[in-house]
Amino acid sequence: MSHTGYQKNRSHEVMESNDKGHCIIEYDGAAKGNPGPAGAGAVLRCGDGSVITRLHEGLGHATNNEAEYRGLLLGMKHTHKEGYKQISVQGDSKLVDMQVKGQWKTKNENMARLCREVQGYKDKFQSFDSIHAKRDYNHDADAQANLGVKLRKGEVVVWDETNKVTRKN
Repeated sequence: MSHTGYQKNRSHEVMESNDKGHCIIEYDGAAKGNPGPAGAGAVLRCGDGSVITRLHEGLGHATNNEAEYRGLLLGMKHTHKEGYKQISVQGDSKLVDMQVKGQWKTKNENMARLCREVQGYKDKFQSFDSIHAKRDYNHDADAQANLGVKLRKGEVVVWDETNKVTRKN
């Protein structure tokens, strides 16, 4: 297995690393106290595993499950804005993975709203693949989410491959 948790023989792994068509999104969320101060994080990678962008966002007061969804949305919005057409996502939240795939129901209205938002973004891509990753394969996104906890609500930090930092409110 590659460092991202994807098997090397998967079709998206053999794409050129500079191909703007495909991106792997590793996402995570963190809430201290659950609910409590929360952050979202995402790491965008090329098919070869190299990092394109690292993102984290302050969420204010939220649950861990809300933060997980927000980490996924943070990554999806950024990849869409950057022009990627195909995405593969991985996170360590089985709940988010199964709800996004439509295999589990969303009973909580806030979770249902976030799931609908993800579904809306899924439709903007030519292809979308989601896997549930073990925590060991999600440590980079976890670190980003924990950095997000320290930010003001709505503040986003973007690190691109040149180590340029962009702060957004």
